[in-house]
Amino acid sequence: MAQPQAPPPQPTVVQGRNAVTPEVEAAMADFVKTTLAKGVAGLRKEFAEIKVYTATEYKFEAFSNANNIPKNRYKDVVCLDGSRVVLNLNVPPESDYIHANLIKLEGLDRSYIATQGPLEGTIPDFWRLVHQESATSVVMLCKCIEDGKNKCAQYFPDANAYKNYGCMFVNNKKTEAGTAGEDKLVIHTIEALPEGCSNSTVVKLLQMNDWPDRGVPEKPMSVLRMIRAIPTGICVIHCSAGVGRTGTVILIDAIIHRLLKGQLCNVKEMFQTLRNQRASAVQAESQYVLIHTCVLEYIRAKLPGKYRESALQFAEEVKNAKMI
Repeated sequence: MAQPQAPPPQPTVVQGRNAVTPEVEAAMADFVKTTLAKGVAGLRKEFAEIKVYTATEYKFEAFSNANNIPKNRYKDVVCLDGSRVVLNLNVPPESDYIHANLIKLEGLDRSYIATQGPLEGTIPDFWRLVHQESATSVVMLCKCIEDGKNKCAQYFPDANAYKNYGCMFVNNKKTEAGTAGEDKLVIHTIEALPEGCSNSTVVKLLQMNDWPDRGVPEKPMSVLRMIRAIPTGICVIHCSAGVGRTGTVILIDAIIHRLLKGQLCNVKEMFQTLRNQRASAVQAESQYVLIHTCVLEYIRAKLPGKYRESALQFAEEVKNAKMI
């Protein structure tokens, strides 16, 4: 009598909805090994070498146009022509310019639109962008005022209130705190539509309040929880300039998506690809190190017990580095 065949090996049991396949586990193992081999000192050295990288096609004529200059928050943060989002809603009489770039990275299932924190005069443009692109979410990574400086205009109404911004009607239908309020994440449900239009766009606006400018949050897990809360579809994401904190989140999300597909990640190359679409993305070495810290933390949570010591070791190394 033939002996019954042994059942096929089962993928590693993990927290979350999906099991980790051998390919995914191998990709994660490679990321852990590469990151630990470089260490914090190696990552800081790597960032020092690539922080001056500029796009292969570094053109920004729309940014420099005299009519558009008042729409730019910072003179030294350009908006690349090759990936900029061209507005068409209510054009003319409105301008087609907004300081925003469409970001697409290999392996990343969603598209990001990286933009600056709106100025008072560009709030209508921001909501035209959201509606035109049928965005499903907006991520706000800054406060309106930080260290006494204006970083972003208050571009949406208070809870259960509505307001007109230029040709756009914006209604804040609901406001709620995030996970137990511990991450200082506030989630707004916002409806936006042009005047005279019956088809509205409803977005989840995720407002993260504990991320300092050019710095990093105290708890990497708060960043991962925020990313997990972003719905599928197009996400409009901004901080103040729309490059530092904004680029950091996009890279973390892209790396995680690639790892979950079993794809190896060369973070340096992904960083350069991102900068080819959004100039100056990821501004500080602490942000570059945070990218690796968050991904290690994600892997630790996804494979309980296997990489706990590695993640803790790296976190301690980051703490001892005392990066600003």
